[in-house]
Amino acid sequence: MRRGKGSAILLYGSVTALCLLWLVPVATAVMIAAVPIGQTRNGWWHAGFGDLTFDNLVEAWREALSGYAVNSFVIAVGSVVLTVIAGALASYAFARLRFAGKRVLYLLLISTMIVPVQIILIPLLPWLRTLGLSTGDLQFVGIILVHTAFGAGWAIFMMASFFADVPEELLEAARIDGARHGDILRRIVLPLALPGIASFAIIDFVFVWNDLLLGLSLLDREHQPLTVGLANLQSPHLAQENLVAAGSIIAVLPPLVLFAVLNRYYVRGLFAGGVKG
Repeated sequence: MRRGKGSAILLYGSVTALCLLWLVPVATAVMIAAVPIGQTRNGWWHAGFGDLTFDNLVEAWREALSGYAVNSFVIAVGSVVLTVIAGALASYAFARLRFAGKRVLYLLLISTMIVPVQIILIPLLPWLRTLGLSTGDLQFVGIILVHTAFGAGWAIFMMASFFADVPEELLEAARIDGARHGDILRRIVLPLALPGIASFAIIDFVFVWNDLLLGLSLLDREHQPLTVGLANLQSPHLAQENLVAAGSIIAVLPPLVLFAVLNRYYVRGLFAGGVKG
């Protein structure tokens, strides 16, 4: 009994120590963003409550990040919505319908999960130019389609299992009442699979929001996302660590808020696969 209690204390103590260690760089970024640049270079740990300020956050937002943030929201929200819609329709088909070539098509879609974006980045550029998606606001459409293509495999992989867990008796009862596939999907399957959909939406939003490579390669300066604007804050000739830290705090807030809002669905989605019956 004592050995079990000692092991639990050791386990929780180790986890707590790791969490505190992980919080060190986060706390450092918060403090650097909250004190003047002069105080930062003298050692932020010497700062007092009287030194705290929001000026760095306001300056980073006003001078560099406001336009980039709007671009990021357009790209992330558009990509997540389109990927969830396409993934839900495809997941329902793979989980509940029978058609020729189902297994082969499923494997082909899942294989997109292991294709690095760097491999097709160069071919993407002429394709987007040919389709007219490399100029103006149509650049948003182009990069949203690219993110959707890369996220579709993950969407099907995650959501199809939730769709398959919906009791067949419910679907059969709906068919007897005259419901069609669209009605079954909208009124029965989607509500029951909501934890899985929310879990994927959070993961996909964070992935798209944090993207730097595609945003830097496929978009011009007026349409680039927040990650590119954050990188531009760090000039090779002028160290702006206070603005970089402030920009980092701004950049992490939307995914954090999304996770907080959808946390209960996310947790249910993580553990739903382990609950049967």
